[in-house]
Amino acid sequence: VKVLYLNNNKELTVCFTENQVTDLSKENGIQNINIKTPLGESLKNKKVGDIVKIGALDNFVKILEINN
Repeated sequence: VKVLYLNNNKELTVCFTENQVTDLSKENGIQNINIKTPLGESLKNKKVGDIVKIGALDNFVKILEINN
């Protein structure tokens, strides 16, 4: 999933996993994160173009791309 953080205009591409993630480094520009993180939970059942608030924080992302 590629998202754009609206607060700082930065793009991030993530791959969701059910495994515990301890290494936050990116591989080929993609960061693995657990689906149960605030970002993962916020993006469930959303579609490209949606703007989503991340958890209880005042951060918002726009979904740019979804690849299954």
